[in-house]
Amino acid sequence: MTNEQKSFIERVGKLAAADMQKSGVLASLTIAQAILESGWGKSGLTVKANALFGIKAGSSWKGRVYSAKTQECYDGATFTTVTALFRAYGSWAESVADHSALLTGAARYKAVIGERDYKTACRAIKAAGYATDPQYADKLIQIIESYGLTAYDGAGSATQPAGRPETSGGKNDTAGGKTPADAKGGGKMKASEFIKKLQDIVDNYKTLYVMGCFGAPLTGGNVSRYCTNHSYNKQAARTAMIRAAANQNPPVYGFDCVCLIKGVLWGWNGNASKTYGGAGYAVNGVPDIGADTMITKCSGVSTDFSKIVPGEAVWLKGHIGVYIGGGKVIECTPAFKNCVQVTACLNIGAISGMNGRKWTKHGKLPYITYDTAESPQQGAQGGAGTPKPSGGAPDTSGALAFSVGDVVRFTGNRHYTNANASSGPACKPGTAKVTAIAKGTKHPYHLIKQSGGGSTVYGWVDAADVQAVSGGGSAPAPKMRVGARVKYSGPLYRDSNGNGRGKTVNGTYTVKYYYPGRKCGVHVDGLGWVPESACTVIG
Repeated sequence: MTNEQKSFIERVGKLAAADMQKSGVLASLTIAQAILESGWGKSGLTVKANALFGIKAGSSWKGRVYSAKTQECYDGATFTTVTALFRAYGSWAESVADHSALLTGAARYKAVIGERDYKTACRAIKAAGYATDPQYADKLIQIIESYGLTAYDGAGSATQPAGRPETSGGKNDTAGGKTPADAKGGGKMKASEFIKKLQDIVDNYKTLYVMGCFGAPLTGGNVSRYCTNHSYNKQAARTAMIRAAANQNPPVYGFDCVCLIKGVLWGWNGNASKTYGGAGYAVNGVPDIGADTMITKCSGVSTDFSKIVPGEAVWLKGHIGVYIGGGKVIECTPAFKNCVQVTACLNIGAISGMNGRKWTKHGKLPYITYDTAESPQQGAQGGAGTPKPSGGAPDTSGALAFSVGDVVRFTGNRHYTNANASSGPACKPGTAKVTAIAKGTKHPYHLIKQSGGGSTVYGWVDAADVQAVSGGGSAPAPKMRVGARVKYSGPLYRDSNGNGRGKTVNGTYTVKYYYPGRKCGVHVDGLGWVPESACTVIG
């Protein structure tokens, strides 16, 4: 991306994101149309008339006009040059406002308004007759994906930013109110959220090590793309693995070590309908760099692992991962399980039954705000799998009743970043798994939420707040939410308002988007929209 292009995206993106909150027109669609229609702001129509979208001046238009030549395709194959009158404006802001006024004011664009899937929105605006170019929708989609424009859709709805389903809470805001294109570091993703997103991938998605892949679903054209994008993937054995994982439902997602980190920071959210699983490219102030370069960007780089904190990068030559606390690392590697996985940080200690490795260095990523703190001994396990105590005020709950690996009912509403922390953020109760124990501490159990169990816990908790599932009552019934598994039998619809009835399906699906109260407010597996009333939530 050139500086000129970046400047154009920032200028139009700010206008489009603000307009989206009022009009419901997807910001990424508005920006892509402006790029395509105005030639990055260089067309005569834009330079002389501040017109970004090439809207023709019909008889109902009472404002300024500008005469210009344009190409039309009336038969779907042949382009004809004609001279037409176009609407003119006093500023780019007026042009953006009139663009959304046109779309919201015409019944034929009804399917565009409120649509949160950028591909669906692009196809809907072409189907409604906005442009005669038969490739118009494909061109818009390519622009959105090439420049990561979905990052601007995050400002569109506090309930559900388009392209970023709320899977684990929070959002990757940019610093000081800056736009996504100019984020440089401040106001970055918090380490606690970063770890939650990584753990969510481990817990809830099928993954495969694919060199150069930052979360693309291995479906459709992505299969051939990632069989040939790198010499590593061209090896017969790796190609066979990619093809064996292809076109599954739900899909398998490809990552490599550093692309796992970049993909999450670029907004990856597991959206199977998007080329890169919902990730943009080189957005949110995070550049496209390799593992060996990324460690050089880190601060506080050290070979002493006694002071490492959760969320730091861990590195050895040619490979990188993320320390998540409790003596554990999340990494994507062809070793061990050949996927995104949790491993032991052997610099701290081995963990019984868990693969592990020693790392060379660790350091704080410049794209992360570190809200976590941990003495590495808290939760780390020795060679026999015995938790190491960390000292501090002992728990008063008596003998610890649960072991690592137990599924329990968490009844509290707060979790902590380390086993002796004096304060911690709020979370929701429900079922969770014990992942580490630190005897003799204030908060001796480390819990991670179980999918469908209702809880959002991810941290150290009080022993008094941990009960047996059978003894503390059954877990809450699973609720409709992004990431829920549902059974559905019936037709698919083009949008959440119930327009465009499509094919009938019958099966179990994952909820990718959820808009409570809409006629068809549940989007399943990238296939289409369905009514919530016809879904049965099973997990």
